[in-house]
Amino acid sequence: MAAPLIPHTAAAKTADETITRDQRDHAQRVARAKAVDAEMARINAGAGRVQVAPTVSGGIAQHRTVPAAPPKVEAVKKAEPKNTHPRVKTLKTALSPDATDLLSLVLRADEAYKGARLFDLSAFAIAQALNIREKDALEARAELERAGLIVFRDDGSGNRGFIPRLP
Repeated sequence: MAAPLIPHTAAAKTADETITRDQRDHAQRVARAKAVDAEMARINAGAGRVQVAPTVSGGIAQHRTVPAAPPKVEAVKKAEPKNTHPRVKTLKTALSPDATDLLSLVLRADEAYKGARLFDLSAFAIAQALNIREKDALEARAELERAGLIVFRDDGSGNRGFIPRLP
């Protein structure tokens, strides 16, 4: 089994353990009720619809509603890395930006697992973790493999994945 790229840290677990299950369930119910109230208020206010004057056809008044202008679609931008791992900063000029981000992520995950796990570096997992296309994720992984910075391991017992190998 390969480890996920973004491990669950102990700090995140302790934050969830401070509240009881009943408190968490209550908070979820309150959030749902507030969301429903907000949606009902939006619907009642007529947001998203434009009322058009009634037309008379054959003596019967017909009301029409026309949808408001469609919402603007914003282009998704690649997430900027918050910080690069110190061991990767020296390699930054030799690697592509995606490969640099991937190697930094793998090293941080390796430190979190204390080197005890192999990492699943499927194109989908990389694309989700770095917010890039799967094609770019494959190219980044291939670049790191060619450079010898990550190595694929299979111990024959079902444990398969990658490990970082930095000089």
